[in-house]
Amino acid sequence: MGVSQQAIADSLGLSRTTVTKILNRDPKYSASEATRELVFRTAEKMGYDFTTIRRPFKREYGRTEVNAPCQIEVVLEAGEVFDKGEAIARNIGVGGALLGNVNLNRGVLPLRNFILRIRFPALPALANLVGECQVVRLADSTEAGNPELGVKFINASVSDRKALKDFVDQQAATKDAAARAGTGSLGGAGGSYTQR
Repeated sequence: MGVSQQAIADSLGLSRTTVTKILNRDPKYSASEATRELVFRTAEKMGYDFTTIRRPFKREYGRTEVNAPCQIEVVLEAGEVFDKGEAIARNIGVGGALLGNVNLNRGVLPLRNFILRIRFPALPALANLVGECQVVRLADSTEAGNPELGVKFINASVSDRKALKDFVDQQAATKDAAARAGTGSLGGAGGSYTQR
């Protein structure tokens, strides 16, 4: 049996109602960002099944197409760097990213548990972000032999989430302005931007 919202509430000394409203992202419920972060982090550590919530991790803030180079590290549980390389971040959202053109020195992912560390030096607004990620989807790309990795950001701080949200919102606003101006194309650092 999975971890209950009551178990999360008990471990944090909060009411079940508070935990439920935070996990369900109830827009009418007021809680500090620190409390929200604590609830989500604790739920994740306890192994809570997020598919049971009413508002699962849908793209609440959208995804922004960036097609920007990024640096990746494959890090094992003990903190050892297994491999390093590069990829193209096809899109980025508050919850994660889609990576294509993954090029690792060893050319393989480990069979042991690992995380990815991603840096976005080509995107000034995210240049200081170091995203720790879990691979949640491995898919074929349109190019044979070039898989895409869908990754979920984990251990993201409130400031990291804010930087990601601000970036996505800014790119959406830029796209909307370009569409209103009739240009339809944005270009610029990192490539084209499209809100999904």
